Amino acid sequence: MRKTKRSFAYGFLVLSALITLFPIWWIFSTSFETNTRAYSFPGALVPQFHWQNYQTAWSLAPWGRFLANSVGMGLVTTLLALLTSLLAAYALVFIPNRLNKLIFSLILATMMVPFYSIMIPDYLIVRDLGWLNSYMAQVVPFIANGFAIFLFVQFMRSFPKELRDAALMDGVGRWGYLWRILVPNLLPAINTVGVYLFLLSWNAFLWPLVVTNGPTVQPIQVGLANFLSTANGTDWTVLSAAAAITTLPMLILYVFAQRQIVESVSRTGIKG
Repeated sequence: MRKTKRSFAYGFLVLSALITLFPIWWIFSTSFETNTRAYSFPGALVPQFHWQNYQTAWSLAPWGRFLANSVGMGLVTTLLALLTSLLAAYALVFIPNRLNKLIFSLILATMMVPFYSIMIPDYLIVRDLGWLNSYMAQVVPFIANGFAIFLFVQFMRSFPKELRDAALMDGVGRWGYLWRILVPNLLPAINTVGVYLFLLSWNAFLWPLVVTNGPTVQPIQVGLANFLSTANGTDWTVLSAAAAITTLPMLILYVFAQRQIVESVSRTGIKG
């Protein structure tokens, strides 16, 4: 009976993995095909590696610029959001204040507000500041993240108060305790939150589409949407190559970051 349950569980996991990975495989597979084989069965399931699809896709749009924009804005947004989240979480956990619970509840409440409901006020603010079609409009609204603050609060709550008291008695100070003790021990969490924040920035589409109007400052997702609507609209192999160009950097990032993500999840200990 136990073996049957285990076999069923593994079978379900394998099926889920196949369902999840099949679209990704299909994109990369089709990107190496000819149009004739892409529409036939098994067709793109076993690609023939026509690299000219990538050459054609690369020549039809400024992908280098789009990639540089996405990577640059992603790194800046991630670093600033990590900084603000760490400071906010530290204040909520280690600096006593009778308003801490209220402030934390308000931060959690921001996670429940759909972005679409605040997009127009955000747009008006950005417009009045003169930031339209700029990097500032795509970075500044996202340098604070409620989910990142929530995760850091949960991690910091798992640290024993005796450790902080001992550090303060040794003259480390609050600032030193944060950077010399907490941050080194929070590296798995910081890595995980950093990957999450970078993915949010990388996948941003609607907001950059609204506040930008040219490839000079547009991220790769907006560039891909413009490419799909204007370039080779019926050549699915070239379109798949363009989609693969936007997907590959994130797959590489996950390969290098998966160990930290798994370690962080195993140590998270999310508590109320």
